[in-house]
Amino acid sequence: MRKGSSVELDQQRRQIIGTGLAALGAASVAGLSAPVFANNQLSTDGAAQNNCSRLTEQQVSSLGINAPTFTVETPQGETLTLTRQLRMARRYQDLLYLSYQNESSIHVYDSASLQSRFEIPFSDQLGILKDFAVSESGDVYALFTGEHAITHLSSNGAFVQTIGEFGIDKPQQLNGPGSLTIDSLGNIHVWDSGARQIKVFTPDNQFVRQYGQARLSPVKMVKSIDGRDPIVVVGGNSGDQVWSFQV
Repeated sequence: MRKGSSVELDQQRRQIIGTGLAALGAASVAGLSAPVFANNQLSTDGAAQNNCSRLTEQQVSSLGINAPTFTVETPQGETLTLTRQLRMARRYQDLLYLSYQNESSIHVYDSASLQSRFEIPFSDQLGILKDFAVSESGDVYALFTGEHAITHLSSNGAFVQTIGEFGIDKPQQLNGPGSLTIDSLGNIHVWDSGARQIKVFTPDNQFVRQYGQARLSPVKMVKSIDGRDPIVVVGGNSGDQVWSFQV
């Protein structure tokens, strides 16, 4: 195989450097800055994490809310009553939103009285719920398994629209969205595992920007994103690092 001349090797180096700079440039739109998963973004501020809405299974259990039950019949003809396992829970203002496994609905409780307020059903055809966030108007923005878009549901669970589309070539495209939150401006931030970046959309499906640049950093996994301002990201190789991004 013929070795390249020094001129050819220099051109190759310039091309590689140029490609890297282009990737960095793609992380900002219309002059907006694109913060990265850097050490100086690691959050140790409890106040930043206090603006988060996610609740753990232990936190929900400590509230004493009774999970829904279902019955199954054993091969011997015995009927058993089982409790559904909590999938995810979020707190918004004075309401708790709880999603349980094998249910196509979100249960809503009063956070003070812990009484059931209402239920948000959605179509089985949408698939299995992976994550959701709730806007100030009560609309639900959800991620479903196998879908490379954000599903916008009304406050009563009716389908409104999809936000984003499948793809890897354009900044506004999604490839494996895994977690989302809604910021103080009402925009939706979604972690795109394919691009390893967080992408931001308006509720009317306008792409705003992307940030994180995890493709060019040591961060390989994001467990969840949360918060209104700042946006709090939990992840890292061990899933125990927390980053904070200002809106």
